[in-house]
Amino acid sequence: MVNCRNLLNSVLVTIVLMTLAVSALPPEKFATCCTKVSSDEITEPILSYMVQKENPPCVRAVIFQTESGLYCSLLKSPWVLLKIREFNNSKAKSTPSSTASLLSIITSTASPPAGQTS
Repeated sequence: MVNCRNLLNSVLVTIVLMTLAVSALPPEKFATCCTKVSSDEITEPILSYMVQKENPPCVRAVIFQTESGLYCSLLKSPWVLLKIREFNNSKAKSTPSSTASLLSIITSTASPPAGQTS
């Protein structure tokens, strides 16, 4: 009886911890890669970006970091290259910022980006 009780307690603690861990993640956090992209233009300021190569299930994408989160964008969208040029030009004229790097955000989060379509 004692072994069953200990096992039941362990299972319950595990379930509670898993529920807390999952519910603590904000929905706009980024997964390990983009599996879908959007062609919708991002209108808020870009903090950083990176180009993701295709490696299934990951698709080729430009990942933009903004104040509100990370966005997987279609590389072939006309506005994407313009945003990249604007960002690179403004970065060349400014001093380094203290924001977290896009790579550190990608590797430290676990749920898909908000507002993504295929």
